[in-house]
Formats: sequence, C-alpha cells, structure tokens
Amino acid sequence: MGIFLLLISFACIFTIFFLRSQAGLYTNLRRAFIFSLIAQAGIIFVYNEIASFFNAINTTSALIFWSLEALAMLGLVYYQHRSGQIDPGRLSELGTALRLKGFGRTHQLVIGFVALFYLLPLLFLAIYAAPNNFDSHMYHLNRILIWIYNSNLDHFPTMHLQQLYLNVFAEYLVLDTVLLSGTDQFSGLIQFGAFIGSICGISLIAKKFDLGRDGQLLASICFLTLPIGIFESTSTQVDLCACFFFIAFIYFGFELLERKSTIALVAMMQSLAFGGFSKYTILIFAIPFAIYFGVRILMQYRIAYAAKVLAVALALMAVTFSPFFYRNYSLFGHVMSPLRNTPFASEELPANKHSVRYTLSNVIKNAGLNIGLPITSFNRALDDKIRAFHDAIGVNIDDPDLSIDPFSVKYSVHEDMIPNTIHFWLIVGAGILLLFSPVKRDIKWFWTCSALGFLLFCTLMKFQLWSTRTQMPLFAMGAIMIACVYGLKLRWKAVYLIVPLLLLSLPFVYGNPSKELVSINFVTRKALGHIPIAICQSSEAVGKVYEKYLSEYYEFPGKDGCHPLKRWPDYAERTKVFSLLEEAGYYDEDRTSNIISMHRDRAYFLSNPDNYLSYKSLLPHIRPDRNVGVMFRRNVGFYHFWSATSNQVERPGQMDYIRYMKELSPLKNAQKKFCYNYVLSDDPTLIDSFIPKGNIARIYSSELFHLVELKQESCEKILF
Repeated sequence: MGIFLLLISFACIFTIFFLRSQAGLYTNLRRAFIFSLIAQAGIIFVYNEIASFFNAINTTSALIFWSLEALAMLGLVYYQHRSGQIDPGRLSELGTALRLKGFGRTHQLVIGFVALFYLLPLLFLAIYAAPNNFDSHMYHLNRILIWIYNSNLDHFPTMHLQQLYLNVFAEYLVLDTVLLSGTDQFSGLIQFGAFIGSICGISLIAKKFDLGRDGQLLASICFLTLPIGIFESTSTQVDLCACFFFIAFIYFGFELLERKSTIALVAMMQSLAFGGFSKYTILIFAIPFAIYFGVRILMQYRIAYAAKVLAVALALMAVTFSPFFYRNYSLFGHVMSPLRNTPFASEELPANKHSVRYTLSNVIKNAGLNIGLPITSFNRALDDKIRAFHDAIGVNIDDPDLSIDPFSVKYSVHEDMIPNTIHFWLIVGAGILLLFSPVKRDIKWFWTCSALGFLLFCTLMKFQLWSTRTQMPLFAMGAIMIACVYGLKLRWKAVYLIVPLLLLSLPFVYGNPSKELVSINFVTRKALGHIPIAICQSSEAVGKVYEKYLSEYYEFPGKDGCHPLKRWPDYAERTKVFSLLEEAGYYDEDRTSNIISMHRDRAYFLSNPDNYLSYKSLLPHIRPDRNVGVMFRRNVGFYHFWSATSNQVERPGQMDYIRYMKELSPLKNAQKKFCYNYVLSDDPTLIDSFIPKGNIARIYSSELFHLVELKQESCEKILF
C-alpha cells in the first residue's frame, strides 16, 4: 500500500536523527520523533505545493514522488552508514528502550498501562473508525476531496466559504494519506502522531526545567489525560496538530538558548510557521514566547545572531504562507479572510472591542468552559454567578462584538467541546502556588508567557463554545507547570497524581460518543439494572414483541403506544427485566452504538444522525460511475454523503457543488468541466426553480433530502 511509503520515509528520517544525536537514550528517542514529524511535514508541504502548481495532485504523482523520496531517504541512511556518520549498531538501543530499562518498577507499570489501555486503543480508533467529526465533514475533509478532483490546491466554487480561507496545513498532511492509500482510513494518524509528538515535547520541556523522570512522566500524563486531547487524537480536526507545532516551537526555543544550533533554529521557526498555518490562534499564544526568546537571544548572542534568527523566521514564514495568502488575496482582496462589506463576508472571529473589562469578560467565559460538571444544578448556579459578575462590571455577556456563541456553563461530552475540568483546576492551583514558590527564573517566565498568551487570546478573539480545543496550548504548558510545582515545590511522588488522572480519564478513551469502543450507556445501564419507566412501540409488530416478553412488568395496552411500568422492582428483578428488554430488541441500537458493531456508513453520520436515516433511503438509487451535483440551500459540506455513497457503490462518481455564489465563477476551478447525472438537494423549491422538467427522469425523496435522476447528463451550474 502507498501509505507505507510515508512510513518508510518517516522511519528513515527518524533513524538519521536518532543515530546522529549524542543525547541520552530516552531524550534522543523523543527528539528524533519530533524532528521526524517536522521534517516529514516539510516534505509533504513541498510535494503538495509543487504538484498543485502543475495541476498534478493525484495518486500517480504522489506514488512517484513518495517512492523516489523513500528511496532517497534509504540511500541517505546507507551513505551516512558507509561514511561513518551514523552507527546502525546503536539501533539495538531501541530494544533497551522497549524494555524500559533504567525506569523503576512503578514507572514501568504506569508506562505499560498507558501503552496498553490508552495508546493502543487510540491508535486503533485513529485507523479503524470512520472520520465523523462535524467540522471535518463541513470543510476539513470536504476541501481535500475537492482538491483531489481539481488536482490542485487552488480555491474552488463552494457553498461553504470556510473550505477556502481557513488555515489548511493539517489538511495538507491528511491529503497525502488519502492520495497514497485511496481511502480516508489513515487520515486520523495525523492527529494521533501529533498527540504522541506533543507528549514527547512536553516531557522534554519539563526536562529543561530540571525535572527528573518522575516529573517528566507526570507532565506527560497531565497532557495524555486531557479529555479534549484524547478526543482529538483520533479525529481529523486540526487543533492537536497545531498544538504539537506550538510545543515544538517552545522546546527548540529553549534548546537554542542553551547553545547555538542551526538545526534547532530551523526546527523552531518552521514549527512556528506550520503551527500558525494549521491554526492562526497558535501565533497569538506564541507572541509572548517569541518576545521572550527574542530578548534572551539578543542578550546572550548579541545583535548579529539575533538578526540571523529573525531572518530565518521571516523567510520560513514567507515560504510557508505565501502560496496560500496569494490564493486568498486573489479572491478576497485580503490575505487572511474575506473582508466585511464584501460579497464574501463570513464569520468574524476577531473581537471588535478591546478594554480591560472586555478582556476580563472573555477570560471568565473561556474559563467557564472548563468548570462545568455533570450536575445541572451546579452548572446553573455557576452560570448565574458569572452572569451577575458581568452585570456588575457593565458588560453584556453575549455582546456580538465579543462573542460568536451565547455563553453557558455546561458539561458536554462532545468531541469538539468537552471541558477539561480537573486539569483546569490543577493549573489554577499550580499557578497560584507558583507565585509564592522560590523556583527557577526560567520557570516563572515560562508560566508568565503562557498566561499572557491566554490573555492575548481572550483579548483578540471572540468567545466560542468550542474553544476548549483552541485553548489546548494553555493546557499543554499547564501540564508542565503542574509537574514543576508538584515535583519541585511540593516534592510529592508523581504516582499519587498520575493514578487518579489515568483512572478518571480512561472512560474518554473508550466512550467518545463519536467513536465508542464500548457501548458505555448500554453497559452502565445494564450494570445498574436501569430500566425505563415506560416503553414505547414504534409499530404494532414491535408492540406485540414487547407484550410477549414484558407483559408481566409493563401495562398492555398502554396509552398512545407507550406502556408504563406496573411497579418499580428491586435490583435483582430489574436485572431480569433488563434481560427481557434486551431479548425483545429494546436495546438493539444502544448495544450496537460502539464503533466495532456499527456499519461504517452509519459511523460517518454520528455527528448528523438525522441525515443518515434520510440519505440512506436514497443510496440504492445511485448507480456506479455516476456523478452527483450538490444543490444545497444551506452552507454545509457533503463529505459524509460522498463517503456513504463510496461505501455502497463499487465505482463511485464525483460529488461537487453545482450551486454557488456568482462571484466565485471566475475561479480557474469553476471553469473545470463537471457533469452530473443526479442532483442532491435539501430544498424542493431549488429543484422546481432550476432543473428543467423535461430533464427529470424521477425524483427520490426522503424526509430531509431529494435525489433527482436526470434524463440527460447536465453540466450547468446555478449561480446566486
């Protein structure tokens, strides 16, 4: 499979960095892994941009490029071996590392537990589970699909402008996995690799602050158990990828302060560029660190070297951003996003008002995303207090100049917005203790820069309910702070905090609602003997089945098809009732909610379950080698519809927008011929208005969507 070319390339780069370094074994392993991720990302960037320039982004060019690249890497390893620059004999040290030699028994047990119950299940999900994140379907994966159709990275006509101007580098990385494998099966490996790289980087920064193995392990576990990090590690989102580059930027910054190093300088600045290219907010969090590193470099190495550092930073930023900024500017007249008062005006993420009060408001609201508990009364009480505080300082809590979403305190186990409650309070406690702790100056400056980055984020960006994932850089730096205070100030054994964190976060590994490994709701209810106080039938036939098994416990017939429980039984009897309900098929959907039992088509739609039931009924009518034109009224993506089609049809055709803004018609990709045999629409009035009656063979309708089969293939677009 083509995906192995990426793995071979990565392995060769890792081998070169690992064998050339003179650091200790475990430090060397982590550094080599981080270097390899950055170098591989750079190679992917080069291929994507060059192939795009020649309209050659396709499987053939990807296979040729990566075959040559893998051969070149293998040749480089061989050359360096023959010339004595590396010693392959040192690879035997990897066996020593796998045996965790040098670690105490407690550390070995913790690392073994993490590998077995955290990393292996998450790796399995990253590969096995269907990518079903809402934003991924709306634009992350949707843009990749269209890039492949068009054979380039240029902007294209779309109903959803976020597919064009939002940061794209994480998608660049995913693109090559899709090209080489011909499937999205390995797309989750990008975020999972970033997850491992982030853990490596955090532990290495902790080492810079003189934390021993105990402290480094604690810092790693603090990030490993971060709920939003666990959820993102198997998704095709971009925040964890961006966070990895931010962590690498910080690590290599501290390494550069220890000694001049060209490779550390390039890795540092390229990480900053790739981090910002993945998510602009990374640049906000990085500003205080960039100033800190700049001042320290100027003081230590004087102006000539500081100028060199600045030149490298500007050059790498220019190389990284220029192609994308050029595409944005050519279409929108602005390098980053559409301007207000233009036809392309879209969501405004930067805050429009700035003052101490407004910053304080957004700090409180962003903190409020991480204080909710699964207790409604508690969340309401906190919500009321935060609203009262806003009234006291004279700020509208939902001011549209400061907020995208209405504020609320809640606890939502959702892949995009799960709170990091425990870690948040640990960071707050560590921050307070740090103020009064006699620790190294670098540690205090580190925490000051981390806090200032968060303040800048709250000042410059509007509040969103989804921001627990954009706050990940704060939690990454906070993991190091927790370890510093816990290890250097309190001097407690790390295992006393590590074990509770591992146990409390374990359910998030197996119970992500978007990709459950275990049907947690079903298993929990079965263990508790939790039965419904009434059962409702979906049809007369189902009602007869329920009556056959459950008439002893539920009243038949019931009112409006619902049959109430006659009396509340004790636990032993409830377990018997639960078994009868299970036998009658009452829990069939809950029991098969895990990703292993679920059909892949349904798994794609877990963020859009209503869409699945509606679209599923249309699938049998789409024949192989037929293109589908998407004519939506709403600004949404269609990746999940295409995925379901490609799984059902042996030779799926293309799916693309045929309705879009007329201002997008001058784009080069708008002139590319796309002819379709079906039209998928979410609005029957669009069908009546734009499809000639004489070209409609038949219309298949479901509750939410309409599939129009055309008599003759059409190539017409609908502009609005």
